[in-house]
Amino acid sequence: MDFETIKSWFARWSEKQIKACRLKGIAGLILGPIALVVALGLVYCLARLFTHDRSYNPGNPTTCLWITLAVLPLMFIGNRVVPRRNLMEERMSEGPGDFVGRYAARRVALLYFFMWILFAGPRLFDWALHSFREIKTWKEMDTHSCAAVLWLLLTRPRKVPYEDIRQQLDWLDLDTTIEQLKQIPGILFLQTPPPGLSLTQDFRDEVRKDLLGAQAASAAAA
Repeated sequence: MDFETIKSWFARWSEKQIKACRLKGIAGLILGPIALVVALGLVYCLARLFTHDRSYNPGNPTTCLWITLAVLPLMFIGNRVVPRRNLMEERMSEGPGDFVGRYAARRVALLYFFMWILFAGPRLFDWALHSFREIKTWKEMDTHSCAAVLWLLLTRPRKVPYEDIRQQLDWLDLDTTIEQLKQIPGILFLQTPPPGLSLTQDFRDEVRKDLLGAQAASAAAA
C-alpha cells in the first residue's frame, strides 16, 4: 500500500471521527438538560418529603423550590470534586462480606446511585464539551505527518523504533507528531528498549477492511 492511499484513508477516517465527536457533543447538550430536570425534580420531591410539618404534610412548595435552585450550582461544583468510582468492580473485589457489611454496602450504593443521578447532567455537559474539544484537536492535526507515520507502521509487522522513524522520515517533526498520534486509539506507544510505535491488530484489520471496501466501491463505480 502506497503513502497517498494511506493519506486519503486517514483523511476520510479523521472526518468520521470529527462527525462522531460532533454527534456525541450534540447528544450531551440534548441529554444534559433532561438529566438536570430529572435530578432537580428528585431534589424537589426529597425536599418536600423531609421538610414536612408535624402532621406529615409536605413542605412548603416555595421553600422547597428555593432549596432546589440552591442545589443546582452545587451539582456542578460537586461534579468537579467528588471522585468517580466503579461500585460494581469494588463489590466484586470485596467479596460477599458479612450481614453488617452487606447492609452498609447497600446504603453506600444507594447514596452513590443518588449522586449518580445528581451529577448525570453536569457530566453530560462535560462529555459534550470534551467532544467539541476533540473536534478542534482533530481539525488541527497534521494529516500529512500523521499519515506518513501510519504508512510506515502499516508496512512493518512489528514495533518501529523512534530512531528508525527519524531515519525513514527525516523531514518529520517527530515530537510534535507523537503528541497528535496519541489521539489515534490504534497506535501503541511502546517503552521497552528501544522505545517506538506499533499498531494494534484490530486497527490494522480496520485499515485493510476500509481500503478493500473503497477499492471495491471504485471498481463497481467504474
